[in-house]
Amino acid sequence: MSPRSTFVWVSCVLTSLAVPHAIAAAAEPATAMETGIVLDRLSHEELRQWRSIARLLHASAPNGAPLYPTLRGLWEWAAESGNAIYIELSAPECVAKGIAGRFVIERVDPHGARHVGVIRLCLANIDRPHVGGAGTRADGFVRFAGLREKERYAEVLGHELAHAAYDFGSPERARMVMERVDTVSAQLLTHRAQRGNEPLDPALRQRLGERDALLEGLEAHADAIELLVWRELAKRR
Repeated sequence: MSPRSTFVWVSCVLTSLAVPHAIAAAAEPATAMETGIVLDRLSHEELRQWRSIARLLHASAPNGAPLYPTLRGLWEWAAESGNAIYIELSAPECVAKGIAGRFVIERVDPHGARHVGVIRLCLANIDRPHVGGAGTRADGFVRFAGLREKERYAEVLGHELAHAAYDFGSPERARMVMERVDTVSAQLLTHRAQRGNEPLDPALRQRLGERDALLEGLEAHADAIELLVWRELAKRR
């Protein structure tokens, strides 16, 4: 599949997931109703790091076709979906959990007009090859294989944007993910903070089981999109 046809395919998939909205540009000065990629949680230094990642998203071939069509399609979905997706490049959970990245839903609009989420990229962790599920998978995909620093960041960004696009595909799905994943995970953290390693009550155990089952499917979807992103990035090496 050519880069342009891949870009068209990804754009069509993301369009089918998104609720129709007026197009809104991703600008840095944030307002209460800003949509798209929102950068007002970044420090001056983090903005510099983000711009170096964003250059990959906008890279084009001499004929104008995007060099990384899957990333470009995800970016354009985020900019045009009508939702607000904040970017964070440092968060306490990066250190606490050693994760590469995470997408969290902060607000679900019951009317589907403007959901709010945050993508956290843990840059220091991504620099460690063993973090974030690196290693050979069943399909032969090796996360980060052959990629340089900014390309690794872009790969994780693609994974988290895939989560955002899928989770925000409908108000019902967004609400389900928030209730079964983010809310239940917060309940587990509260339990551990208050009761340490005491046994979980049956209701919380059941909710955790439902959370893990849902997460398995969500991660499989994001992994499939990440594989496309990795292939495009590795191809240009």
